[in-house]
Amino acid sequence: MKKTIKYLLAVLLFAFVLVPFTKASAAVAPAAPTGLGLAGQNKTKYMLKWNFDSNIPISTDNNNFGYEVVITTLKNKKIKTVDYNAQTNYSSNIAYDVEHITPNVIFVTTDFSTVYANVSNSKLEKQAFKYKVRAYTFDATGNKLYGEYSADKVIVPRPTITKLKATSRSTGKITWKKISGAKSYTVYVSTDGGNKFKKKGTTKSNSFTVKGMKLYTTYPVYVVANGVKYKKKKFNSTKPEVKTSNASTIKIYLSY
Repeated sequence: MKKTIKYLLAVLLFAFVLVPFTKASAAVAPAAPTGLGLAGQNKTKYMLKWNFDSNIPISTDNNNFGYEVVITTLKNKKIKTVDYNAQTNYSSNIAYDVEHITPNVIFVTTDFSTVYANVSNSKLEKQAFKYKVRAYTFDATGNKLYGEYSADKVIVPRPTITKLKATSRSTGKITWKKISGAKSYTVYVSTDGGNKFKKKGTTKSNSFTVKGMKLYTTYPVYVVANGVKYKKKKFNSTKPEVKTSNASTIKIYLSY
């Protein structure tokens, strides 16, 4: 009888003490992502970025973690929520990937330092928005274990250029879509194929004429929206990692 009681006590001790302790230590929620930013933009398509959490366990199947991205207007109206399952291969040619963005795809750089997430939505082209991210892993039973959300990141798009027209042998007119809340726009032009851009002027209109252009020369151009207000702060178009993001080109021929 005494042996039976001792055996039952041992079973109860294992069930109520050791088992809960084992479950609690089996999986740890990821940290809140940091370093949120913008890698690039192509009209309604965006490549978002943030730092990879080195504490997330990596497995050979590349499917043991992921991210949830929540995109809202500056007034907190939800635009889109995207669930991404991570892959561990990423092209080093970010400029190419920005021009050929595949929506709803996420990549982790091969050195596990940065996460790039592609998203597309027509509501993102003409207004500022913000996004936040939380990571997840999986517990022993396959359920998602979410970490905390990151802080919000405000993104002001570069206006999409809608028309490029040569108006003489040395001038070209640029027209673009307005960004809601922008107080003015600044035009930048490159004379070396997009390596360096110089400011050409600022206007409150959604068009601008670039002067001093040469025949048969290609000029990449992009536009920055200025003065979008959010929580008593003013924001200009977010600087992307890829300089030529959402840029177009002007080339003047003999006929115009």
